[in-house]
Amino acid sequence: DDALDSEVEATVARIVEGPPLVHRWHKRFFNRLEEGTPLTERDHDEHYLAFETEDYRIGWTSFLAKTQPRFVGR
Repeated sequence: DDALDSEVEATVARIVEGPPLVHRWHKRFFNRLEEGTPLTERDHDEHYLAFETEDYRIGWTSFLAKTQPRFVGR
């Protein structure tokens, strides 16, 4: 189905353009949950570290300015 292929490509492109640090954290959390290992208090606290990153500031500024963010992975 051509529509499915193009939607998959568009979705992958959106993910790749996203914030790499947050993707890394999400992947680690999903893997922990998939293993059945409960998240620790440290895991919950780590979630808030994203607010201290340069990528968060870039994303927030871009959102307010209604521009496309260019994440740097910091």
